[in-house]
Amino acid sequence: MVEIVQALREATGEVLEKMFFVRTAAAGLEAPENAGVEMEARLGFTGEPGGWLGLRVTAAAARSIAADFLGAEEYELEERQIEEVVCELANMICGSLLSRLESQATFHLSSPAIVAPGAGGPAGAAEGESRAVYATAVGRGILTVRVMTERPVCSLSEKRAS
Repeated sequence: MVEIVQALREATGEVLEKMFFVRTAAAGLEAPENAGVEMEARLGFTGEPGGWLGLRVTAAAARSIAADFLGAEEYELEERQIEEVVCELANMICGSLLSRLESQATFHLSSPAIVAPGAGGPAGAAEGESRAVYATAVGRGILTVRVMTERPVCSLSEKRAS
């Protein structure tokens, strides 16, 4: 479980910094359940293993991330543009995470979509499932990424040994 959290932290940080020009202010925050969460993007993936990734973000963080990504002023952005950027961020983090965890596997990602914050997704991990949550301060808000896989993934230490 530690390895998937580490991979999630690395994937999130790398995508935010390299693709969105955003530095995270603090790492490993407790994932807030309803602390100003305004938007959530979710996408599923199939492969070995399958699962889903959800990205929850406060309104202030979403607007700031979108402005940085699009090279625009925050006040110029329409809600639809912000939603599209949040979906793309979720897509990139998911791809980066999966390539870190199972680099030899082939995955098919669904199109990310905005969902009601906290809606959908399994409530509790079933036997054999693996879950991880990572939250970080971004700009003036919080970004939380959750991932669930149908089975535990190959650990990073096992992959380095082979």
